Amino acid sequence: RSFQTEFSLEYCSVPTFLTPGDETTTTLVPSSFPPSSCPSTASWSARPGYEDESSSGGLSIEEKYLCAVSSFALMEDKCTYLASASSSHAAVKDSVSAALGHKLDLSNFHVHDPDSDASTPNSLVYTLSLTSAEYDSLQASPAFDRVQPVLHDLKVSPLLAVVPEAADVRVTSTADCSAQDLADKVAAFAAANPSLCSGCAVAVSGESHSASPGSLNEALVTGLSDARAFTAALAQDHDATGVISAISADLPRHTHNAQAAWILQSGNFTGKPHTPFWDRGIDGSGVTVGEGDSGLDHQSCFFFDSRTDVAFPTGNFDQITGRPVYENTAHRKVVQYVAFADDVEGENGGHGTHVGGTIAGSSDFDERPGDAGMAPGAKLAFFDIGQPNAQFLNVPGNLATQMFPYAKRVGAMLHSNSWGSDTNSYTGDARQVDEYSWDNQDFLVLVAAGNSGTNGAGSLGAPATAKNCVSVGASSNGDNDNDLAYFSSRGPAFDNRIKPDVVAPGFSIQSANSVPSPTDDHCSTVGMAGTSMATPATAGVIALGQQYFEDGWYPSGKKRSSHGFKPMGALLKAVLINGAQRLTGSEANKQGSGWPNMDQGHGIVELDATLNFHDVFKEQGLFLRGDFNDMPTFASAADPAVEHKFKSTGTSCVTPDSNGNADTKEFRATLVWHDPPASGGSSKSLVNDLDIVVEGSDGSVNHPNGGSSRDSTNNAESVVFVPTEGVTYTVKISANSIATGPQPYAYVVSGCFRSPDRPSVDGESDGSSIPIDKILMGVGGLAGLALLVGLSVFAVKAFAGRSRKPQAKYNPRAGKASAAAKRGSKRAGGGSFTSGVGLTSGAGSSGLANKSNANRPAGISMGGMNSAKRGSATGGASKTKFHGKVNKTFNNTKWGDMV
Repeated sequence: RSFQTEFSLEYCSVPTFLTPGDETTTTLVPSSFPPSSCPSTASWSARPGYEDESSSGGLSIEEKYLCAVSSFALMEDKCTYLASASSSHAAVKDSVSAALGHKLDLSNFHVHDPDSDASTPNSLVYTLSLTSAEYDSLQASPAFDRVQPVLHDLKVSPLLAVVPEAADVRVTSTADCSAQDLADKVAAFAAANPSLCSGCAVAVSGESHSASPGSLNEALVTGLSDARAFTAALAQDHDATGVISAISADLPRHTHNAQAAWILQSGNFTGKPHTPFWDRGIDGSGVTVGEGDSGLDHQSCFFFDSRTDVAFPTGNFDQITGRPVYENTAHRKVVQYVAFADDVEGENGGHGTHVGGTIAGSSDFDERPGDAGMAPGAKLAFFDIGQPNAQFLNVPGNLATQMFPYAKRVGAMLHSNSWGSDTNSYTGDARQVDEYSWDNQDFLVLVAAGNSGTNGAGSLGAPATAKNCVSVGASSNGDNDNDLAYFSSRGPAFDNRIKPDVVAPGFSIQSANSVPSPTDDHCSTVGMAGTSMATPATAGVIALGQQYFEDGWYPSGKKRSSHGFKPMGALLKAVLINGAQRLTGSEANKQGSGWPNMDQGHGIVELDATLNFHDVFKEQGLFLRGDFNDMPTFASAADPAVEHKFKSTGTSCVTPDSNGNADTKEFRATLVWHDPPASGGSSKSLVNDLDIVVEGSDGSVNHPNGGSSRDSTNNAESVVFVPTEGVTYTVKISANSIATGPQPYAYVVSGCFRSPDRPSVDGESDGSSIPIDKILMGVGGLAGLALLVGLSVFAVKAFAGRSRKPQAKYNPRAGKASAAAKRGSKRAGGGSFTSGVGLTSGAGSSGLANKSNANRPAGISMGGMNSAKRGSATGGASKTKFHGKVNKTFNNTKWGDMV
């Protein structure tokens, strides 16, 4: 087991997939070497045909292999070998030339982190075609640590043992063979074996699906009726296998960014993708999204700006981090790059570039429109926390003072984070997310839930355990698009809170790719999977929600700049949760039949299930509060409850599509508040306890989060039920306890209803309000006019963001509001406090960040709770890593349990 690659004798059997887009959940997957990298939940298995028969007097696996190798070597002029080296690529080339007296093609190599022990250097693994003399010379030289022969039949991926018989086959060539020559060889074999390839076709592959350096040419065999039989025979054909380095299955790829876009905007594909926000020009323009990740290849066409480059200052380092910082708000895409770890992408086929492309990638030349991000008009504020080949991430010691403020400095109110640890506890990272969100109520942090879903309940990792963030899990795609991706980490959070909050497509997402030596405006893409991919998709789509509010689409459903307002972070989170749709697949409901649940949270994001437009508003009701400059708050539990009444018109209020399909609309009411941070290591994180309940005039009572009573655990509460037509429902929001106040909050109500609590705008009915003509009918003359005025006054008081009374400043650090604030800030429907100025910034502690490259022994807390590889609340160390990346690139072993 000297090499555990796809060519090796044994493989690690785990439930994942081999290459981008190979969407099976029961695949036998070759692991990276050494043997210790096989997870404890998996097992080592021998390749088919190499069973151990030594107990019955036969040969062992190793003996069978050696016998086959010796006979194989006698038949071939050249054999295929795997060679490993722990020195640099340049040193290997020099050593090989010295040993052989001539150069050898070393272009086909992979880079692997061999172990979690950081003292062990990276290994370079080469696939070589050698004569016996070359093999003997290299064995006796220091060029390689080990050279191992590979049998032709071991070039076959074990994936082919479990794929459908009709799967396509992908064949990769050796270094000295062109794609066309390879295709010709395979086609000749197919023609000579019509029983194996009746009606099949062989063609040069249009693109390489390997992100590793020196990836080789490929041929694709389609139309096979028995892929396994074809592959087994091909592996023994000496004429063909002499030019083949690997054979694997090729399963359907799904979900480019464009496909994720319609799933998250509408969930509707009727003849063509339905993207109602893009269709109305809501593409993220005017919105900046923060991203903390491995690095960004800003030369990619998805970020490149031909007018200005991303250039770092020399000798002008930032005072907080001591690192160079680029800022230029005129750049079409990258307005900030904080070179915290370094100023380059952390790895080839990079994680951060892929994530950034999913958030906001777009090309000036529209070369790859299908791979544009969720918010192609938005810009990025990037914070680099990755270094090439590093084992773990270099995350600032305090996110609240050393990461998030940078993004906000250039206008970002959203921050996407596709990384974390395996610690399901209230770590320093989680607390800092809550702290910054509490101090900055207009800011929303999104965090990947993690990729440890196969570990079962409670596999969620910090900082996705934070209260105020949106924790994002991954849904599956293709035939299983109504299910959770099996790898998506599951709740509950350590204190039994519902996590993840929502899910989004994360299984094989095609997005921007980085290259080792960037050139201006290169435009390649790559497929990856993980909650790392679901999180930026959610960040990008809620950026559309931010623009929706800022451009003034609410409440009229038409763009009116005079109605624009800055949404609270809690409001954007409430919008995501309120519109989320339940996944019904088995993976999404493993922890019970209730909903929301601890597998999928509140479900898959569907933005237009809550936010709608004028042509839909006339049918579907929407009412919300959450203007940052006019925030509803509770000063204490003694404040009266806020109540709003909605008369149900049933469940069918959406105009059918062209196929006559129309969703039935549940009544939904969602309350979210950014709660004050709890103490480090808390076993229960909730500080202030608010409540929402919906009571019907028919005596019905509907509690939040699928429960039968009030919720005293979560700071996101959503009531969902099927309403009865004609029943008036009262939404009640109250404070059960306020330990640190005043407490701002936001809420959203949607469904089929009409209500005088919803104002009319410019003489029009906005959907949930009572139409003007119906108010005046039957109430004649001045009496009708007086009633209309009275209702309008009441409605304006109840409408989020329209009142412009002078308000007291909200101070999240104040224990209670001043008397003047109480006198000046009473509002209709609850007497809560609002803000007109903004929030204090909560400076926090200063000082340089703690490096966390994991070059320290496990169990040592670096900087208390503040470093990336920091001690948990119970003293155990947690390793911070990215939560995504499917393709077999050189760092996938050390990014933990990424798929």
